[in-house]
Amino acid sequence: MKNVKNLLGLFFISTLMFISCDTLDLDLTENPNALSPNQADAGFFLNSIQINFAFWVNSMGDRGGELTRINYMNGRTYNNVYSPDSWNGLWSSAYRGMLEDIRLMNSLADEAGLTYHRGMGKVFQAYILITLVDYFGDIPYSEALQGGEGVLNPIADSGQSVYSAAISTLDSAIADFNSGGPVPSNDYYYGGNADKWIKAANSIKKKALLNLGDFVGYNAITNYISSPTDDFQFIWGRNPATPDTRHPLYRSNYTSTGGGEYMSNWLMFNMINGHAGNSDPRINYYFYRQVDNTPGFDSAADEEVLECGLPGYYVPPQLRGDNSPFCAPTNSASKPANGYWGRDHGNDNGIPPDGFKRTLRGVYPAGGAFDDSSFAGKVDGDGFGGAGITPIMLSSWMHFMNAEVAVNNGGDPTNETLTALEQALYKTDDLGGPALTSDDVSNYIAAFTSDWNSASSLADKLDMWATEFFISLTGNGIDAYNSYRRNGFPRSLQPNIEPDPGQFPLSQYYPANYVNTNRNATQKSAKTVRVFWNTNGPTTLK
Repeated sequence: MKNVKNLLGLFFISTLMFISCDTLDLDLTENPNALSPNQADAGFFLNSIQINFAFWVNSMGDRGGELTRINYMNGRTYNNVYSPDSWNGLWSSAYRGMLEDIRLMNSLADEAGLTYHRGMGKVFQAYILITLVDYFGDIPYSEALQGGEGVLNPIADSGQSVYSAAISTLDSAIADFNSGGPVPSNDYYYGGNADKWIKAANSIKKKALLNLGDFVGYNAITNYISSPTDDFQFIWGRNPATPDTRHPLYRSNYTSTGGGEYMSNWLMFNMINGHAGNSDPRINYYFYRQVDNTPGFDSAADEEVLECGLPGYYVPPQLRGDNSPFCAPTNSASKPANGYWGRDHGNDNGIPPDGFKRTLRGVYPAGGAFDDSSFAGKVDGDGFGGAGITPIMLSSWMHFMNAEVAVNNGGDPTNETLTALEQALYKTDDLGGPALTSDDVSNYIAAFTSDWNSASSLADKLDMWATEFFISLTGNGIDAYNSYRRNGFPRSLQPNIEPDPGQFPLSQYYPANYVNTNRNATQKSAKTVRVFWNTNGPTTLK
């Protein structure tokens, strides 16, 4: 795994650091904390942009992961969890933070001939714009960031035009990387390797073309992230003091009062049960169990701390009984819960005193503890100290996408799915813990293949493909949200415990700070409004 030099010391740029998405209330016109060209050079901007980008992707990915059950969603209705106010910070961080800083940095880079800096900025810019369109639809672009020129109410451009601009920006970034300009000393993603940046840019293009349904264009790009050695990811540090360089998910899990979040029962359920009687070998890297039993399933019920034992806890009728991930994430007595203590999708029953009982994030991707079945309560500093990753684009994801394209072209997704699965398995131990053995990997792939070959229909195979894709997307659920809206797989996603949680968001409401401060902004009528590329996707999603 590539070491990132000088990362810790460069977190000092506190005025430009990502701020909690619940605390920002900014508009699109002027950032009082922003650097100006006479205050900094291109390298100084680049420090801030790279770090803030990692925070932003982590947060946007968390939202996508909640919607697709990779993460636990704390709220019974989609309208309450994803209200306009809930997006204020992330919107402001994109526009008034990173996109403004990229604009200023690229202006300085133009003057100094720093084409490598400019290429990096364009890759970040394109990824941000594509993601904003994927979540919200039409967004400001052509008139954005022009408050200094008197454009105080930027219009929203069509999502299609923003996509086209983003793809062109990626092409321009590739040209910048090919130009041979000076390499920055502070490239935290690829350490000065322009060839890998070109693969990253092409991979982002491929994911955009997949959304567009342009399979010819998708297949025409052959120089992309196909090997884990080229993975596009941000590597966090271990420093707990100010500035705190640890993975955000580590900070929220490893606290003085125990676990700070709940794991998704759906995700644990699928990894425990695996395929053909074989549990997923990644489970001890993904999760750390603080206790060796789950009350109500493999020990006496404890209604004080096990929320599903409380009156009023709702389990959908079709999922009551053994074949259910509800409450205890297992489907049979032969595979007991054994301390996998999470929560069901939409459970908002409050926070009981179970901080040292709930399952924590493990080594991957948060840099936490490897689960060696020691069942000890964990606090800040335990495990691998937060030295995890925020994945942006991984080779396994690209192969999962290749499998989807193969299906759409009338081909067989098997080979690409198996390649994706193998790479996803081997990726898991990169951050620490004992190495996965070849037997671990081959046995699980054999079990998957057995179930795959026994599937009675292509749809059943796509359920398996999508489930494995989502497991690999742990740490960044942006593409899970896109994939689920494109095709509706996997069909096995855990329903909300609320019988009527409302419309699954086919797109997100615009942030309140954008709508309330921009005379040209109009809030969308409902979450049934699709983003422009989602013309044929299912509407009845869980």
